[in-house]
Amino acid sequence: MMSKKKIKKDNLKSTCCKAEIKYSDFTPDFIGDDPKTMTTGTCCCICSKCGQQCNVMSNKRRTWTINPVERIVPNKKKKSSTKLTPKELKEIHLNEDF
Repeated sequence: MMSKKKIKKDNLKSTCCKAEIKYSDFTPDFIGDDPKTMTTGTCCCICSKCGQQCNVMSNKRRTWTINPVERIVPNKKKKSSTKLTPKELKEIHLNEDF
């Protein structure tokens, strides 16, 4: 199902002749549908070179040869649990009464 407003001209090619494709008019899906007033319907792809219905050649999706997650360098900064310096912590521990 495609909408007339959403059909966008992209550089899709046909598998038979590798030529640009055109979309056919919408065919009525239900009894009583008027193809002239339809905004949504079923259509097919037609090769602009040979004029036959054809399949569409899609671009291959590029994939990574390496896993980018493994290339991320972890943060080496120490996590401090307190905001006190080691000298201040030592002084507090010495002054504690148990």
